[in-house]
Amino acid sequence: MSTSIVEKTIQSGALASHVLLAGDPKAPPAILLHGAGPGATAASNWTRCMPDLAKHYYVIAPDLTGFGQTELPAELPRHILGWIGARVEQLLGLMDTMGLERAHVVGNSMGGALTLHMLVQARERFDKVLLMGAIGAPHHWTYEMHRLLAFYDDPRIARYREMMHSFVHDPAAVPELENIVQTRFATATDPKIRAVQENMFAAMRDGMDQLIVPQIALSRLPHEVCIVHGRQDRIVPLETSLYFLQHLKNAELHVLDRCGHWAQTQRWDAMYPLIVKHFGG
Repeated sequence: MSTSIVEKTIQSGALASHVLLAGDPKAPPAILLHGAGPGATAASNWTRCMPDLAKHYYVIAPDLTGFGQTELPAELPRHILGWIGARVEQLLGLMDTMGLERAHVVGNSMGGALTLHMLVQARERFDKVLLMGAIGAPHHWTYEMHRLLAFYDDPRIARYREMMHSFVHDPAAVPELENIVQTRFATATDPKIRAVQENMFAAMRDGMDQLIVPQIALSRLPHEVCIVHGRQDRIVPLETSLYFLQHLKNAELHVLDRCGHWAQTQRWDAMYPLIVKHFGG
């Protein structure tokens, strides 16, 4: 079985999505949802992980609406809830086109909040869930998160590098970090993408608290949820995962040491077996 990654454009509701695929289409599907940092894409979050996961699952990693090469709506949302709603419709449309009745989901950061909003709206479409450094809970906004949301006020490479270094516990321990910086900065400052993301980041700054999933909604979700959080996460504090642990009925929390916001980059040694154990395979 090939674990190589294939790029495709797939209709996802009214618009087309740019999607990375790996693994056997007959294997259990696992959807990977990236975060919302400037220049983020499915590739920047997941290409290092997909070959391992493709040994067990049919891995599906889309560029979420507003990121990468996915088609944009004619009128951009003006509020963060509009962006999240567009992504919910994107993912459900993608699953319909691919003939997927149900799927496992991994949600990173904003992708974690998106995951929870999808579960609330279409719980029957999803099986087991892994949240990684997820937002969608009440918490204090860190200095680094404020800097991230204000990136387009001063979009220089030096500042971008500083911001990306805050995503990891020890930059020296991530040899590929400078390549990530260069690749994502080029994406974030591409004129077409920058125009969209300036709109989106303004919406996030004005309405991030609207992404909070209420306690009552979490308590009604039947899904088994594995929660992963870096002990040294400077972007999204551990209190978000404690909120999810408190209010989800079927959840367990794993706090990874020597790990910032990107567990898939810094602690794949721990995260990979957690995914396989949780999803099965």
